[in-house]
Amino acid sequence: MPASVKPPLVHAVDIIATPDEASHLAGELATRLAVNPDVQSMDWDEATASWRCVLVDGGRGRLTLAAPADPAAAAANTHRLVTTFEQGSPAEAEAFFAAARHLPFTDTEVAAAVAELPLTSRLADRWPDKPLASTGVLLTIHHMRDFLVLVDSLLALGVDPAHMTVIDKEYPYAHTHRVDAHLVQRHGIAVWRYRDLREGIEDHIERVAAAGKQSVVMDDGGYVMPTVLRELPEQAGHFTGLVEQTTSGIRKVEGLELPLPLFSVAESDMKGMIESYGIADAAIRNTLRLLPDEKLEGQAALVLGFGRIGHEVARVLEMRRMRVAVFDSDITRLVAAHEEGFLTGRSLDQLVRTHRPRLVVGCVGSRSFGAREARLLPDRSFLVSTTSRNFEFDLDELRAGSTQVTDRGVLGTGYQLTGGPEIVVLGHGMPINFHYAESLSNRYVDLVLAGLAVGAVALARADARLRPGHNVAATNLILAEAGIVDDYYRLYGPAAGGGRG
Repeated sequence: MPASVKPPLVHAVDIIATPDEASHLAGELATRLAVNPDVQSMDWDEATASWRCVLVDGGRGRLTLAAPADPAAAAANTHRLVTTFEQGSPAEAEAFFAAARHLPFTDTEVAAAVAELPLTSRLADRWPDKPLASTGVLLTIHHMRDFLVLVDSLLALGVDPAHMTVIDKEYPYAHTHRVDAHLVQRHGIAVWRYRDLREGIEDHIERVAAAGKQSVVMDDGGYVMPTVLRELPEQAGHFTGLVEQTTSGIRKVEGLELPLPLFSVAESDMKGMIESYGIADAAIRNTLRLLPDEKLEGQAALVLGFGRIGHEVARVLEMRRMRVAVFDSDITRLVAAHEEGFLTGRSLDQLVRTHRPRLVVGCVGSRSFGAREARLLPDRSFLVSTTSRNFEFDLDELRAGSTQVTDRGVLGTGYQLTGGPEIVVLGHGMPINFHYAESLSNRYVDLVLAGLAVGAVALARADARLRPGHNVAATNLILAEAGIVDDYYRLYGPAAGGGRG
């Protein structure tokens, strides 16, 4: 028999709900636990006001609906669902807690998100003819609360939930399990993990094609179409268009012959001029949250890439009183960085050697920094990525060139380079603005999410201005015509009166 778990393990989730909602959600969870094949019985215990769970192998657990640990600091209507595993093997404990993590959001929580995303939540009012009714949608957008509002809007625009597929990028978001649970339990939407990307794409095509429909891809990081074009080229004709949110996604389709239109929200004026500062600010705030005991003021920082995000990151770091250098392989951007007063250089190695940054922020969107450059850093330096997934830093090279690699948990990964400094890659090289965080506020990201839906509608309607390949100019025109930027200005411009939606 495997060793029992001692002492009891506890997992708690705070939910915002009315008392009735909280009780109902707890009952739903108890029901799901009860039908688990590893569970022998699930009974209500009046004495402890909790559900008592007995596993088939004798393990025991319980589920309790309680008040938050600190009611004074909690939001109104906060309740705490507590699952306690009291006896059994570690494997049984993990199975027990897996069910507990997958809690859909309450109506109260969804209503709050809807109120924070007035542009995205009201998209169906613009197109009451349900223009997406004949279209399947395959999405790889970040798993946060705002995503649920986008999904609800796509459904209101006519998408059949049976013809929608979501790829969970498996980032360590703050609420990833709850988002997945909501999609599956509340809407019946198919959710596939990134590690099973090809299988998820094939399943989506089979389901949607069986209904006589084609699909639009809504991507965030260039996951779907490169996989289709390289591994499933015979299936490429199923897709009528691609909406891409990120520059890194644009880079992944460069060099590929796109047989369909690309609606490039990533390269649009709307995203570049409005969202970039928010992303940079979120990235640096999350970096500082992970390094509360470090003093970075007065220290040297290096920004890799002076595109839209890199430009704003450099400015935010400068406002944080760091000494900022910038490197970009594009000479025009390097000149722009120099003329804004940042230290620059044509050689990355030489810039690192002379500037000696303790903080390196990668904003290139592709491989930008490896072991050779890392060896030139001072001891206890930090690498931070703003790029989708873990492509910015050569982590394999860092690992191969280290005498010791240490998992620092939420902080990231430590590398003791052979004959060189110790460096820490925050968030294990994943985008820092999403690392156990919601990144941008919902009101900030609202405009971009609405823009993604505008692109899906334009592609579903086969807008004649959207031709196979990149369509930056047409994207800007269609976004402008949609009126969402005008509405954003009315909400948050000079006459906003507080910006309430």
